[in-house]
Amino acid sequence: METSTKAGLYVFLIFGVIYVIVRLSIQSVFTDINQMVLAVASAVITIILTPQRRVIKKQSGDEIQLKWLFMKKVFTLK
Repeated sequence: METSTKAGLYVFLIFGVIYVIVRLSIQSVFTDINQMVLAVASAVITIILTPQRRVIKKQSGDEIQLKWLFMKKVFTLK
């Protein structure tokens, strides 16, 4: 599997998990919220919280870097 494909898959899975958590949290706080507003609000918050990805090419091979908005540490994956 190519490194950029793997990075996209990681970000997609993280997006899905964060989206479900945010949607259930908003739905539990605001019980009578419109479903369209719930979906849009959850998506916007999730886009902000999802990590940015970078594929770095090194001599030893490609490396995936994930960086969250509120964290200074960069996570590297092979």
